[in-house]
Amino acid sequence: MNQPPLVWPASSPVAAPQAPAISSDCGSLVRLATLGAVIGGSLAAARQFDRIQAGEQLPNLALVETGKSAVAAGVATAAAGAVASSVADQGALRLGLMFLAGSAVFYGLRQWTEGEGDE
Repeated sequence: MNQPPLVWPASSPVAAPQAPAISSDCGSLVRLATLGAVIGGSLAAARQFDRIQAGEQLPNLALVETGKSAVAAGVATAAAGAVASSVADQGALRLGLMFLAGSAVFYGLRQWTEGEGDE
């Protein structure tokens, strides 16, 4: 007696495993951090270039300052995105929260890093 092979029913209550939702949020935060670092680093590089041309800054120190600004802008942008996405999905409220949170984090990071060499 030949039995047909067992076939898993299409309406089975067991669903295929899916990636946790947090992975897409983390990916979004990484993209935001990268975008913030690129924009912040670009602005800092332009400012440092002007300072080098004016004789106010050495090129090596300008690179360090540009890197610090890029990292701070990336961290601030990621933090702002996390805060904003926990409150609103879109709209003016989200943009306002991103602006406020990003400004606060960036300000705090700049205050912390600028005071390092004073001691």
